[in-house]
Amino acid sequence: MSKKYLRPTETFYPQKTKKAQDKSVYAGSLSTTGRLMSYNDQLKESLERGIYFTQVIDELIHTTDKEALLDAIMTLTDYRLDTAYLVFPQQYSRADYYLIFLNRLLQLHENEQVILQSSDHRNELYHEFPGIDMEGYFIFKIDDNMREGAYYIDKNTGLKLFYINFKRQLIRFNSQALTKLLVVDYSEKFDYKTVKRFEQYLVAIGRYFKEDYGFDVDFNLLDVSNSAVYPIASTEEPRNALDKLFIISAQAGHMLLNGEQGQALLELKKDLSLALFEKKDPDTLSSQWVLQVHDAEHKISWFDILYRYEFIRDWYLNNLDSLAIRSDERFFKG
Repeated sequence: MSKKYLRPTETFYPQKTKKAQDKSVYAGSLSTTGRLMSYNDQLKESLERGIYFTQVIDELIHTTDKEALLDAIMTLTDYRLDTAYLVFPQQYSRADYYLIFLNRLLQLHENEQVILQSSDHRNELYHEFPGIDMEGYFIFKIDDNMREGAYYIDKNTGLKLFYINFKRQLIRFNSQALTKLLVVDYSEKFDYKTVKRFEQYLVAIGRYFKEDYGFDVDFNLLDVSNSAVYPIASTEEPRNALDKLFIISAQAGHMLLNGEQGQALLELKKDLSLALFEKKDPDTLSSQWVLQVHDAEHKISWFDILYRYEFIRDWYLNNLDSLAIRSDERFFKG
């Protein structure tokens, strides 16, 4: 049975007993003995905090229970180890613990592709992905604005790939950053298999949090579900972009058609098609232009379309002002 650790919303400081409080009061008097007793009690409490901390670290390292693993990381990311009486000079940062947790979770699923590295120069841990190597330097950055949650970023570019919040139990992927890094930058440096493995690693993270912990996960342009729609950030009808798609599709040997429900429909091959249409919300009566991929095997996402079909990638990247896929604006600005 895994040990249950304190949640971050609870206090981590040992509560003083009436006797200890009396000693503290006594320490404020003229008694030398009282002062020494108060100092000794505070030092003991600080040492107890350190011992408790090592117990949580043990759980993080050794547990095979996914719930215990989550409890451990939630404790560690909010735990204040230092006190006025005892300071531990060698500590991992809050952001480091997010990285460690990901590796442990991937270990439990026997899918630890990413390598946890240590930078002595920067005094931090980071992720390195085989094949991408030092072209990618992935860390977590704590969200200082909301004072909870963290962004998984490529430190070389500063791009935020996804946001995770343990307390609110959600993950949000950032389409703009994923497009810039994976579709634009990496397409010039790496082959499709390498980039696809990295994309699968990101998807696996979202899937494990969804299946293991019930997190609300928005995969954004990585979502392979046929029921997924990719909302366009612009509120305007992408008429000019549609006209361009009609032309370049014909040049690539495909025909842009009008679907039965008024959508622009592009059949790429048997059982694989792309649709662009205005989706109405029955509750608010508002509408939103969206892209949708239909794949009979539920294996192809918008990300895959951008990599597999060069004419669509060029069309999308050249018309981002009217076609860019929207990310959750609560966590990603612009």
